[in-house]
Amino acid sequence: MGAPVSPDSDSTKDETAKPSSQQGTSPAKEPAQPVVAPASEPAKEAPKDGAWKEDYDDMIEPSEEEKAQAAQEDLPKKKPKKKHWVGIMTVIVIIVVLLLWTLLSPKVLSPQGMTYVDSAKYARLGNYTGTRDIWTGDVEWGVSVGGPDLMVAGTPIEINVLITKISEGPSNFFFRGLGISITNCSLWDSNGTFIAKFSSLQDLGFGKMATINTTLPAGIHDLYVSARFTEYEVMRLGFIPLESVVVEQVSLFPLVVYP
Repeated sequence: MGAPVSPDSDSTKDETAKPSSQQGTSPAKEPAQPVVAPASEPAKEAPKDGAWKEDYDDMIEPSEEEKAQAAQEDLPKKKPKKKHWVGIMTVIVIIVVLLLWTLLSPKVLSPQGMTYVDSAKYARLGNYTGTRDIWTGDVEWGVSVGGPDLMVAGTPIEINVLITKISEGPSNFFFRGLGISITNCSLWDSNGTFIAKFSSLQDLGFGKMATINTTLPAGIHDLYVSARFTEYEVMRLGFIPLESVVVEQVSLFPLVVYP
C-alpha cells in the first residue's frame, strides 16, 4: 500500500514555481536603497609596476634608516658658521693693523716760531727757513746750524743741525700735523768739497737734530750744510709719508781754525 498523494499539494507547488507574470498582475517594486559603505581609513595606494619610488615619497613614510641618512646629509648645511667666524677674525685683524699703524706714527712736531732759528745756541753759524705748500696744509720749516767760531787745528769740531717747525696750518681736522725724519745731513766746503756727514740723530721734542763731527786744518773755512728730511702727515688714524724735502745749502759764518 502506498502513501496517499494529495493533488492539492502538487498543484500548489506548480503555481508557486510559475513566474509571476503568469499569475496576473505583478506586485509593485520597492525602490532600491543606496548602499552606504562603512567609513574606513583610505587605503594607501601601492606603487605601480615600473614607477619610480620618488613619485610616492609623499605617501610612503621613510624608514628609520632613511631618516638617519637624511640627518647625515643635513649636517653640511651648518658650514655658514665658519664664514661667520672668518668675518669676525677679519675685522679683528683690520682693527689690530689700524691700531699698530696709529701707535707707530711719528711724533708731530709742534710749531716753535722763530725761537730756535734766531737762537744764539742753535743758529750761531747760520739758519734757513722754507715754506711748503702741500695738499695737507701749509708748513714753514727752519734749519738752524750751531757750532764754534774759533777752533785750534786738530781739535774735534762738533756742528749741530736742528730742524724745527716754525708754523703749520692743516687743511682739515682729520690731519693732526707733520712729523719728520732726517735722512741726510752733510758738511761741505764752499768749493763743493765734501767734509763729513752726520754721526748721530736726536729727538729734542721741539725738533730733530743731527750732529756732525770733524776736524779741520788751520785757516779760514767757508762752509755750508745740506740736509734732507722726510715729511710724514700724522692723521687721526694712521700716518702717510708725503715728500722728501731737500735743503741744498745753509751757509755758515767763516770758521777760523788756528794752528
